[in-house]
Amino acid sequence: MQIDDILTMLARPPLVWIADSSGLLLLIGYQFYLMSVFRVEPERTHRGRSNRLRRAWVETMRDSANGILAIQTLRNWVMSATLFASTSIVIGLGVMGVAFNGVDLADLSQALSLAPSSANLVRLKLLLIAAIFFGSFLHFALALRYYNHTGFLINLPSTYFTGSGLASTADTLNRASGHYNRGTRGFLLATPFLFWLIGPDWFLGGVLLSLSLLYRFDFRADDSPTPDD
Repeated sequence: MQIDDILTMLARPPLVWIADSSGLLLLIGYQFYLMSVFRVEPERTHRGRSNRLRRAWVETMRDSANGILAIQTLRNWVMSATLFASTSIVIGLGVMGVAFNGVDLADLSQALSLAPSSANLVRLKLLLIAAIFFGSFLHFALALRYYNHTGFLINLPSTYFTGSGLASTADTLNRASGHYNRGTRGFLLATPFLFWLIGPDWFLGGVLLSLSLLYRFDFRADDSPTPDD
């Protein structure tokens, strides 16, 4: 990419910058709001409620002699994280391949957007989308690591722990589920950036759509006791 191309991308209409910055600020603001609620009132979020229920599950499994049930449940979580990790890396590599092969979405952007994207800008956006999926892959890989650690911690006697065996095992399991949560969030966060390939107006609409989905994904609407990563 040459300097002239960079200057061309920077010399965009003010409304384009407003739409892009508004979408990014909405996404960032929502993340800070979610973190503050999770820190102060974790029970309002699915993740906070699930962390408590997983701790109760670990306590139940450690007090019972049914180790097979615990391992089977962990195996299901491992299989789910493996599927998502494989999907993330495949999508990320595929998007990178499209970016480096010089995809041309100019006609589509021109037809559907009020502020069409240039070819070079589309490539940059594709690389950003690839980075989101690579980040999701990293989180799912870490989730697999902690799920596997939980598998051998959950059946160890308390004498092998320097502190509480229940606390150590539950903390490890919740770390795994936290990474799983962030990995799946990456798929939802990729939605507005896919719309961004068409234009900033589509990006802003995609942000609003994603935030409505993320709100349901993050915040509880009932008292269902079903754990949700």
